[in-house]
Amino acid sequence: MNKSFCKKMAGLALLSALSLPTLAQTQDPATTYGNGKVLLQQQRYDQAMAELKPLASQNGSYAAEASYLYALAALKSGKADEAYQMLLQLQNQHPNWGGMADADYLLANVLFEQNDYERALSKLQELQGTPLAKDAEGLKRYYLNRLNDRPKYEQLMRRFGSDRVVAQTFADKLVGGWYKPEDRRMLESLVQEFKLDPKRYLSKDAMKSQGLDVAVLLPFQLKQDYATTARKSQFITDMYAGMQMAQDSLQQMGIHINLYTYDAGADTATVKRVLDTPEMKSMDLIIGPVYKTTARVAARFGAQHNINVINPLTQDLEMAAGNSNVFLFESSVATQARQAATYAYQNFSPKTAVILYENTKDDTTYANNYRRQFQKLGGKVTVFKRINPAEAAATATAFRSLSLQGVGHMAVFSGKMTAAMNATSLLQSKAPELPLITYDSWLDINQITLQQLDYLQVYFISPKYVNKQNSLNKSFLEKYSRKYNLPPSPYAYAGYEMLFYFGQLLHQYGPQFNGQLATSGLKPGVFYSGVGYTDQSQRGQVQPDNQYVPILKLENLELTVVNPVL
Repeated sequence: MNKSFCKKMAGLALLSALSLPTLAQTQDPATTYGNGKVLLQQQRYDQAMAELKPLASQNGSYAAEASYLYALAALKSGKADEAYQMLLQLQNQHPNWGGMADADYLLANVLFEQNDYERALSKLQELQGTPLAKDAEGLKRYYLNRLNDRPKYEQLMRRFGSDRVVAQTFADKLVGGWYKPEDRRMLESLVQEFKLDPKRYLSKDAMKSQGLDVAVLLPFQLKQDYATTARKSQFITDMYAGMQMAQDSLQQMGIHINLYTYDAGADTATVKRVLDTPEMKSMDLIIGPVYKTTARVAARFGAQHNINVINPLTQDLEMAAGNSNVFLFESSVATQARQAATYAYQNFSPKTAVILYENTKDDTTYANNYRRQFQKLGGKVTVFKRINPAEAAATATAFRSLSLQGVGHMAVFSGKMTAAMNATSLLQSKAPELPLITYDSWLDINQITLQQLDYLQVYFISPKYVNKQNSLNKSFLEKYSRKYNLPPSPYAYAGYEMLFYFGQLLHQYGPQFNGQLATSGLKPGVFYSGVGYTDQSQRGQVQPDNQYVPILKLENLELTVVNPVL
């Protein structure tokens, strides 16, 4: 086949394509209309639109029918806006056309595609009592089933709640996953008003099938290179793995939790985009993010939409300040210090204390809160001294110069080896029976043996303590290791405890469980010694952070919780 022949054939094909509208203008309207219908039936929508458009723009006998078919072809080709404009033209130029009911039905379809559900439903209401009424119900049901934005659907219910299809589809969505305990009365009302099947909507089996939706916003760093981020994000992976294990445990208890994960790092713009997705407004609980900037964005979202937000890692009480929808899963620094001081006042005599603390922000905050609580209870602080463990000689002098006469206990708030060694050396030589309160990080200082700490009366503040001797831990350890090929880290235990605790609250009280926390009190966790958000010293008021702080002591080289939840 030579090149000149190929060029000639290509030219003819191009001429044929270009001449189609021209032919439509020269041939009679009946033929043009017939061609348009055939092209539409053949699903050649763009060609059908090209054939019908000249007729639609004229005022001939085929103008109304051509306008309708043009709009139908435009809708089927995904050009909803063009279909909408043509249907408006049809309504304005041919209001008395005999097929206007079909045009209204088509317009409702177009409006649904444009996500204008209110106008679409209003248009379909005009078809009641017409031969298209049954088709209109089917169209409503199809698009309403596709609507997964609960707040938007609730708006439709306020306006179209008397429409059986709208109401029944909402009931279907409730039993299909939207159900919350506070929806019970609404569901009962819908069943009664529209004579729906009670077994389908109100039976125990129907209620059991409902799930609680929990959004997990953590920095999974999915879009970054795995080799460079795997180690840095391991704690997040571990925490989420613990949540999945808790999800399985809750499922066995008949509590179905749906976890929806979102990659949420420190970028506020990304987190805002996640929170702007329609499904977020219907979540029962949000866990995360972990970074301060994005956590504040989530906190504002929670307050705006009355969704509780759990910050899984921070110990900064300011993250929940002034926002009753934000809870810290961990105990804040202030709460740790306050609970430790309360324990010391109640258990050590005389009611006097020596407090030394490192010159860092957290240690200073810890020491100030400890002193404030101890004095509030009636105790006396005889020494309150700041130290700098980086200056070894000055630190040693600070400890050697202490007078322990008449002191009920010592508190040292520094995780540095220099402070720990000077404190233990002082007590060993001068007052081995004097109680000492400090951080549990001292247990990991290699320069001090467990035998030394056991010999002395050292009490460790351990907010993340996990009881590895728990009878359930062996089973958890085996399941976790089998599933993830490594033992659970402290973050895995934290993820488990967090979802297990709040999952039960959601199941028992619903998403707005805040008011019930006051009566829940402190309860033993599965592996944690306790979890709770009320403090009797604060008149039993709900607090934004975990109020239980385990305090440990070595007895025969075994750690024991000295303040168990009773």
